[in-house]
Amino acid sequence: MIEESSSLLVSGIINGLCLAGIYILIALGLTLILSIMNILQFAHGEVYMIGAYIVYFFMARVGMNAFLAILISMVLTGTLGLILERLIFRHLLNRFIFIICVATGLMLILQTSAVLLFGLDTKKIPAFVPGTVNFLGANVPNDRLAAVVAGIVLTLLVFLFLKRSKFGQAIVATAQNREGSILQGINPFLMYAMVMGIGSALAAVAGSFTGSIFMLDPYMGGVALMKGVAIIVIGGMGSIMGIVIGGVLLGLSDGIIAIYLGSGAATIVPLLLVIFVLVIKPEGLFGDKA
Repeated sequence: MIEESSSLLVSGIINGLCLAGIYILIALGLTLILSIMNILQFAHGEVYMIGAYIVYFFMARVGMNAFLAILISMVLTGTLGLILERLIFRHLLNRFIFIICVATGLMLILQTSAVLLFGLDTKKIPAFVPGTVNFLGANVPNDRLAAVVAGIVLTLLVFLFLKRSKFGQAIVATAQNREGSILQGINPFLMYAMVMGIGSALAAVAGSFTGSIFMLDPYMGGVALMKGVAIIVIGGMGSIMGIVIGGVLLGLSDGIIAIYLGSGAATIVPLLLVIFVLVIKPEGLFGDKA
């Protein structure tokens, strides 16, 4: 009985860390776009969904290997982000209502496109890393461990890019003071394009792992957007450390609470956490006060 309980707990923790890796990638893209462009990209969940379907197409229908399929998905969704920024969002800065209307339209367009191309039935991406590994008495699918590793690696790469690269520092400067960055010769529109492309590519990786570990359907983006926003609220806008902590809290909550209290409680607890943070520390755990 004790061994079974221990195995369940280990499974819950691994599942939670796997979800955390996916959630963090979603929230990283969202917070980059929000910090730089000051817009909440409501169609970000649909970009995540499109990224998953691209990987599904190349792996399940073309027979391509997982790494190459994910790489192509990142390039294509990153390009989609660039197109959306250049043709739409660049012209709607500081127009909150317009952005909501346009992003809602984009959500419906991308969802309908996925339905027309792939149908309403749920799909599953072939396993990226087949097989399982025994960890402390629990059989853990390798794909879940790969999701944890991918989340860690890509988060570190984003952190190093922002802290060490010329373009990364320009992005940070634009987020901190747009007018001041312009005086330093930084082109804000180039920064907007970069964060939209990077954020979209990160969403594609998150969607790909979701489709491989769980399932994918044309309406999966809504939950992804909700999780991303919740993590930003908990961790604080623009804080990578906050995104990581918020993602781990949310992931472990979903992974462990679902086992012991059911999926209903796993849905409610993160929402209560978001409300608690908004009341006690509205700027988030690691966010700066306005």
